[in-house]
Amino acid sequence: MDTNGSAQMLDILDKVAPAEFVPASPHNFVVRPGESVPAESVLGDPDVSLHCLDDEQRLAYFVQAPPGVDLAGGSFFYLDQYRAAQRLITVPYDTLHRLADGLPDPARLILVYSVGRCGSTLLSRALGEMAGVRSYSEPDVFTEIALLRHEDPSRDAEYARLIRSCVRVLGNAGGGGCGTLAVKFRASGIQLGDLFHQVFPDARSVFLHRDARPWLESMHQGFTPHLPDPQAQLAFLRYVLAQAPLIMPFVAGHERQPTPTEAYMLTWLSVLDRYRTLRRDGVPLLPVAYEALDADPKATLAAVLAHCGLPADGVDAAHGTFAADSQEGTLLSRASRRSNPAPALGAEDFAQARAVLAELPVVDPGDPLVRGLIET
Repeated sequence: MDTNGSAQMLDILDKVAPAEFVPASPHNFVVRPGESVPAESVLGDPDVSLHCLDDEQRLAYFVQAPPGVDLAGGSFFYLDQYRAAQRLITVPYDTLHRLADGLPDPARLILVYSVGRCGSTLLSRALGEMAGVRSYSEPDVFTEIALLRHEDPSRDAEYARLIRSCVRVLGNAGGGGCGTLAVKFRASGIQLGDLFHQVFPDARSVFLHRDARPWLESMHQGFTPHLPDPQAQLAFLRYVLAQAPLIMPFVAGHERQPTPTEAYMLTWLSVLDRYRTLRRDGVPLLPVAYEALDADPKATLAAVLAHCGLPADGVDAAHGTFAADSQEGTLLSRASRRSNPAPALGAEDFAQARAVLAELPVVDPGDPLVRGLIET
């Protein structure tokens, strides 16, 4: 990579991501070097979008998609980018920051945190139907920053600068700024909640959650049939640990790896624990229960729009997205779950879940969040 501010094109020879839900990474591609181009070209091209980071080489990776392919508003931004990628473009961190310094912040920033399997993808797509809103579901530059922070928490000033630069680049993709940028994170994104509040104190933040038992059942149905094979496990494990920091104390205490059910519950508890810490530290987040979104979607959407400063008359357009499967075309889609069903959780699974809840009292046994699980 030329350090004078140019960008390096990379021709893609093969795509080798070991599993669909493994986060974006340079290692998911086999490439050969192409030409150097002006760094500013990554901002002016509507077919180029920020994809991932290589922190060891201090490079930001952009994807070049076919002309006219709009990747915003899809089920999973990182996956749509991976599938559509024709070429990659890299710029050094310093160049990324220089480019971002010349861009404005989004006029409005909406941050959607969640425990996963709770309607967050649906909400992301609904927000994207609002006039003037560009909505991204799981841009993995932030997944990478959460991982880096988990492994080295001493670099918060660098992570904060990366957050600002990545938000500005995403919000000004294609050379045109958007009035409102909405970012829905993977579950690990909440581990960056304090840094986002530090960098963007006026951002409107939402936290989606779901009761423990239906959440556990949904995780099992969606992910257990697709757990990564040994080739993917090591890469994926790093992200799981960043998402669920309660796993390592569990491993140390039990001197074994958690079962899938235990790992799911440790993730649920880790995210809830982080949410409550953020609230206690003064980070404003609107809690939204999946159960409310499911029972009264229009009223719940109206409350979210009001919290985010979006016009109430957009609720019908947002609600219109609820008729479709927000994860169509992915392993988490309804069709995929029907064709490859997981066996029902058994008594032993629920016993394991209750044991994790009892061992880590993040949630009081009387909390409605654990109804239907504690009593099982």
